[in-house]
Amino acid sequence: MKLAPALLFVITVHHLDPSVQAKRLQIGGKDTGIFLYPYMAAIEFAQKLVGNGAIVAQRYILTSASAVAEPHDSLYKVQLGANVFKGPGDLYEVLTIYKHPQYIGWDYNIALLHLKDPIRYSDSVQPAIIADTFVSNLQVLLVSYGTNEDGTMHLREAIYTTSTGAECVDSLTRGLSKEIIIQEHGFCVRSPPGAEQGQWADDAGAPIVADGKLYGVFAFSEQEGKTNVGSIGTRVSSFLEWIYETMEGHA
Repeated sequence: MKLAPALLFVITVHHLDPSVQAKRLQIGGKDTGIFLYPYMAAIEFAQKLVGNGAIVAQRYILTSASAVAEPHDSLYKVQLGANVFKGPGDLYEVLTIYKHPQYIGWDYNIALLHLKDPIRYSDSVQPAIIADTFVSNLQVLLVSYGTNEDGTMHLREAIYTTSTGAECVDSLTRGLSKEIIIQEHGFCVRSPPGAEQGQWADDAGAPIVADGKLYGVFAFSEQEGKTNVGSIGTRVSSFLEWIYETMEGHA
């Protein structure tokens, strides 16, 4: 049986490297608070964290499509206004999930969660400001509830740099990853020199921000659970038309 490239990529990441399976953690960064990132959303399925997202409208959460892989939209819930996953906060049910229509495997890795009820804004719950252009070589913060090396699911921030040039493409090991950069659908998420940082699957959809603006959502790492390997963020600015048309069409 011949496997499609996207399926082969998933099998390679999740099943062929035992050392990756052993470290299902977000590595690096430091704990932070929801008042600094009031747009943060924790996405759960069957009461387990499966990803992160950002509030972008009163009934919409922006995330990566890979964060919401399960087919039953109504079984997803979103926690807002919390410092810790499953800590005090507001819980919202999901009505429908809209993945980009061209999402297959890992490219076009973006999705919108349409909530059943409007979000109640407060000091700890506010929408993100979406950047309308992308900036390469920008220092950003990746913010996630993903399980960290301290064994907690506290909201955590980690410093990275965006990259889209030849250095980024050359650092990636898989053709699919390189193509996402070349097509301007994504960017490399580069750790600072000397830092030991990495991500796992439940970091998917984590907002990537700078100067109060949302530039991306975390898509995937070529070797999840390992440090300083090729990691990709989805460029939000490349999908603005789809984001706004989807929200306006399903108000």
